[in-house]
Amino acid sequence: MDLDRCYIVTGAAGGMGSAAVEQLLGRGAKVLAVDRDRRSLDSHAVKWSSSPGEVDTAVADVSSATDMRHCVSRSIKRFGGLAGLFCIAAILGEFAEVADGSEENYERVMAVNAKSVWLGMKYALPALLAGGGGRIVTTGSHLASHGGEKLGAYTASKHAIIGLTKTVAIEYGRRNIRANVVSPASMITQMGLATEAGYKPEDPAAARAMFMESSPNGRIGNPEEAAAVGVWLLLDAPDHINGIVVPVDGGRSAV
Repeated sequence: MDLDRCYIVTGAAGGMGSAAVEQLLGRGAKVLAVDRDRRSLDSHAVKWSSSPGEVDTAVADVSSATDMRHCVSRSIKRFGGLAGLFCIAAILGEFAEVADGSEENYERVMAVNAKSVWLGMKYALPALLAGGGGRIVTTGSHLASHGGEKLGAYTASKHAIIGLTKTVAIEYGRRNIRANVVSPASMITQMGLATEAGYKPEDPAAARAMFMESSPNGRIGNPEEAAAVGVWLLLDAPDHINGIVVPVDGGRSAV
């Protein structure tokens, strides 16, 4: 656990992202909370300000090299160094079968979900190495190891994240970098609600029932649960854990 340097969390204004920031701050960590939604980020920042840790916020487009480079520089300038990166930012994109999907949707989803992780790693790694090492946690999905009907771009982006993360684990493991994936299934978040509405616009509740039925423990996950696993990987996981995917899916991955 390294609380002297900063942890960057992207997608910090979302359900899982805000939970991760809150949990890190609760442990006394220094956090740069990054999101594109200024209003939501500012709203969360009011609550975070009373936490034991120290927080700074940055409004950024995670698919922009300029913005991600700035976020890393800002964390170093504000907190003196970087200890970890938690990549959570993502979008669903449109619901369409592959032949009906638009090129614009594919490019946007891949940029926000996968390219952003690559950019975060690209600019975070030199800073982590300069501090003697650090940890990277990325966010996969149940669909990162399965097909996703009508969510081809999203599914492809999550598969890409696992490949990138495992590559970093191999390339930088001997330099005290640990890179792992937390991989949730359906959660009670805005994205979760959008997924339910996307699959069954006429009856989103039926989609939730379908997801619950597919889960061996019979329920939908909470964002705090997936965030807690990511925070554990950042702060507490044994140093020998590297390059793994940790499902937080109620047992769906066991089926």
